[in-house]
Amino acid sequence: MRPRIDAAALESAARRCAEGQATGIGWRGLGHYAVIGLLAVSLGACGGTPRQSNPTAAVCTESKDGLDIPGAVAVDMENNPALPDFVASRIYAPTDIAARIGQPIVFRNADPDEQHTAELDDGACGTDYLDFDKRDSLVFNVAGTYPFYCLVHGTTMAGTITIRP
Repeated sequence: MRPRIDAAALESAARRCAEGQATGIGWRGLGHYAVIGLLAVSLGACGGTPRQSNPTAAVCTESKDGLDIPGAVAVDMENNPALPDFVASRIYAPTDIAARIGQPIVFRNADPDEQHTAELDDGACGTDYLDFDKRDSLVFNVAGTYPFYCLVHGTTMAGTITIRP
């Protein structure tokens, strides 16, 4: 059983190590202070801003609602029709998507062979994994340009979404 780490002792050890006060303790003790110092720095980095869960404050949201709303932007996920069937080259059609804030972008899997997704590069939001002929939508709340890709195929299947006010 491992002993519990005392946060105050960890901070004190890290401070002494950083101030060069870890002398005279031997290499083994110095190694312990180095590990403790790295732990303190690592734990301190965990205190960043959490990802917001409020959908109205998010860049975009995934939704099954609004799939049939007039004016929604339609995007097919498919095998590239410009290439022979035996060449696996998955694309979004269109690759460059333009929409307005609040306008649904409806992704439909038109590929009978594989699942597809549309995930923003920064991971802020994305569609579900879609089987053949299934649909999902993304609705953006913030104007900007958002690169995206398929979680199944990586950056070989990618595009850009531009959202206007």
